[in-house]
Amino acid sequence: MADVMRAAILHGIGEAPRYGSFPAPVAGEGEAVVTVTAAALKPFDRWWAKGLHPASPTAFPQVVGADGVGRLEDGTRVAFFAPVAPYGGMAQRALVRRGMWFPVRDGADDVTAAALLNPGGAAWKTVVWEGGAGPGKSVLVLGATGASGRIAVQVAKRQGARVVAAGRDRAVLEALAGRGADAVIRLGRPKDEVVEAIAEHGPYDLVVDYLWGAPAEAAFAALSRGADRRVRYILVGMSAGEAAEIPAMALRAAPVEVVGSGANGSPSIEEAAAAFDDMLRMAGSGEIVLGEEAVPLADVENAWTRPENGRRIVFVP
Repeated sequence: MADVMRAAILHGIGEAPRYGSFPAPVAGEGEAVVTVTAAALKPFDRWWAKGLHPASPTAFPQVVGADGVGRLEDGTRVAFFAPVAPYGGMAQRALVRRGMWFPVRDGADDVTAAALLNPGGAAWKTVVWEGGAGPGKSVLVLGATGASGRIAVQVAKRQGARVVAAGRDRAVLEALAGRGADAVIRLGRPKDEVVEAIAEHGPYDLVVDYLWGAPAEAAFAALSRGADRRVRYILVGMSAGEAAEIPAMALRAAPVEVVGSGANGSPSIEEAAAAFDDMLRMAGSGEIVLGEEAVPLADVENAWTRPENGRRIVFVP
């Protein structure tokens, strides 16, 4: 009888994954099996399962989860990513290509490492590697109260930039102000108020947008008000909507270069591993505060559909 494991299994586009049995992976040439200890639930996982990402599955069943933390056969603890389909991170075991992992430093717990892996890497890549944030630069983070956004604010501050954090959650905005954000903007208000607030705290060199939708419309309206410096606008996510109505004149008036995160390539594995290790060190020292909630993998279906509470869900097999 073939070896089986327990996993979060997607049976069709748009469905919530269900906990069940799945054939255990067997490593082929250039592959390795990771015994998973923690895997975080991310916006990407939901987009992937809804069919909203180019990499969304077309054959079923498949295990969900784009990454995770676990141990190789020799006991080495790693944070892995891009599992080999149909396997995913939300399972007792995952199949990965050799080298598609970062080492996890001693002292960092598995749940924290799993929670940081995706948002921490995305924040560093966008703010530092793509955005060039540093001393003398001004950064606007749209979606600063989400997991990646909170880290982006803290990373940009650590780089010496001036940072304006925009988001809906008042409590998180207050916490970010306490951790060094130079200004905070509460979204969810009438558009004209948001436009005024964004314009008031400008000008900006970099906009990191995890939201798109209405917040992007407000941002472009503010940026078009005769700013004399060029703005790099990096689109990372679309949690506020897949579409934004940007008038042609706003695009012509705003000195903005709009790019999608990842459009110009990716950092090397070595660069990303060093950044992840730095993130873990920052988390251990309290420089980065994310907030995570460990949940048994058996509860995946309920956790997948419940309203977000500002904490990153991390499944534990």
